[in-house]
Amino acid sequence: MAKKKLCIFLHYFSEGYYPIYVQYYLNELCLYFDEVRMVTNRRNIGKVPELLNKDIFIQQVENEGYDFGMFYKAYQEINPSQYDQIACINDSNILFGELNTLLKWGVNQQVDFWGLVDSNEAPWFSSHKNNYHIQSHFLVFNEKAINSLPEFFNALDVKYIYAEKDPKKLRRYIVDQWEIGLSQFLLNKGLTSASYFNSLILFAKYNIKGNNVTHSLYQELIKEGYPLLKKKVILKKSWRSFLGKEEPWEKLIKEYACKKYNIPLLINDIKSLDSK
Repeated sequence: MAKKKLCIFLHYFSEGYYPIYVQYYLNELCLYFDEVRMVTNRRNIGKVPELLNKDIFIQQVENEGYDFGMFYKAYQEINPSQYDQIACINDSNILFGELNTLLKWGVNQQVDFWGLVDSNEAPWFSSHKNNYHIQSHFLVFNEKAINSLPEFFNALDVKYIYAEKDPKKLRRYIVDQWEIGLSQFLLNKGLTSASYFNSLILFAKYNIKGNNVTHSLYQELIKEGYPLLKKKVILKKSWRSFLGKEEPWEKLIKEYACKKYNIPLLINDIKSLDSK
């Protein structure tokens, strides 16, 4: 039996509905994966919106351990041997472009895991000598990496992750052990990786020093073909907002967003994040 491709989409939201930007992202993913599973925090949800692809499986879980907790809980509900590819994608970014170029590129990479963009950011609390990692907001595992996930999970203190109530301590642990640690674990096992966007090349190209290109080079990234916009960029207001002017991200979406989306609806949905 031919193996399938699974996408696990991680979504947290405080309100009782699924935002438009999440619906667009999920529907786009359905074009490239045999199965799409959304893992979201447990809450009362009204009617599933008509825009959302009805084949998407929705799994509600307790909000524990940030993205790692959601992915781990989804992994416990599947049979990994059925898949030759499992993607881990979260909602920390707004999708406004198409994914066909990226996914075609991914098919041609003879590697064990790959992603949209990499990073060498080394937080002060890192326990790693080498902090290189594929950013976990868009990360794809092929068979060797899938087979290595149980060993990785066993190396983590999952009970601590679920029990820790201090959000700062928990976030540091997740960044260190999941965001950075997963890539380092796989690389140290001899597995190979690739990144569609190379952060060091981009920093050199634009002669900018920084840690995370999705923050410090987000405008240049979009012009380079990056199909996402970090929510943290949107929520960080500048003087323009206080004067009633457009923020740069809004102009970029109007210029670069895929025309199959309702762009005014998407922008209004993004703006509403302020109140959530």
